Amino acid sequence: MDDEKKQPLLQPTPSDPPPDYETAAAEHAPTTQSQPLPIRPPPVRRPPGALLDLPILKHMRTHRVILASSSPRRRALLSQLGLPNLEIRPSTKPEDLSKADLGPWAYVSATAQQKALDVYAALVEEAAANQTSTTTTSTSASSSATAGISIDDARRRDPDLVIAADTVIVTREGAVLEKPSSEAAHVKMLRHLRDTRSHRVLTAICCVAPRADAQHPGYALASHVEETKVLFAREADGLPDDVIDAYVRTREGADKAGGYAVQGLGGALLVEKVDGAVDNVVGLPVRKTLQLCEKVIFRQNETSDDEEEEDE
Repeated sequence: MDDEKKQPLLQPTPSDPPPDYETAAAEHAPTTQSQPLPIRPPPVRRPPGALLDLPILKHMRTHRVILASSSPRRRALLSQLGLPNLEIRPSTKPEDLSKADLGPWAYVSATAQQKALDVYAALVEEAAANQTSTTTTSTSASSSATAGISIDDARRRDPDLVIAADTVIVTREGAVLEKPSSEAAHVKMLRHLRDTRSHRVLTAICCVAPRADAQHPGYALASHVEETKVLFAREADGLPDDVIDAYVRTREGADKAGGYAVQGLGGALLVEKVDGAVDNVVGLPVRKTLQLCEKVIFRQNETSDDEEEEDE
């Protein structure tokens, strides 16, 4: 064979840019199908709590439930129960009750009740205003709303349940600690908790629901204060000042009562032992919260042990 008829082993490099990944994949895809395979969205993963078949959770999943708190920890604790329609509505009322006059338990309880009643009253007033504005709309607009229940439709209803909570730290001396106000205050707070070793975490929960019989004052209220004892590590056991200083710089505990997160680095670096409910230290004792929800919804005329103790 002549040399002129021989083909070179290497072809010249094309000057056009290479195709992108999607084009290349399409060019090499099988040609037996005329239509591309549909892309299926990933399955929606429900939290394990969505499988809990409990009467109170069934009720909460189908009614208007309000969390009167902006805390992402409290929201996460409730959301894991499978509450897809949980509304977040923090109280705007100042938390200015006197700690000295009330004491730690009465202070945290009164603050939670204040939050719950403030949000409940605001939502009832808001629903009434929305219902009034709805009656002034045209009939065509009202007839079109029968197709489904929107967020606006939900806001025209009174709340079915409001859950509020407040958490404070009580030192061994009985002082009430809330969120640190500055980096220096944060360091001082954590060093004091370490040096005194033990402290108590108090979380007050308050649940409010409308009364079925409309009896005065028109709502049922139940509250409880949960206490958990927390023991910090010693300085000689891995918690020197530089560890506390480094933790403060992470800002993990800057927005938390006591200045640490037991569910995060704070629990790993600072805490040695927890005596009681851990979710109480996080910000919401879930089991007790559900008990209070059951009371204000299903057993409105019962008197709780906490209420009997307050009466005495």
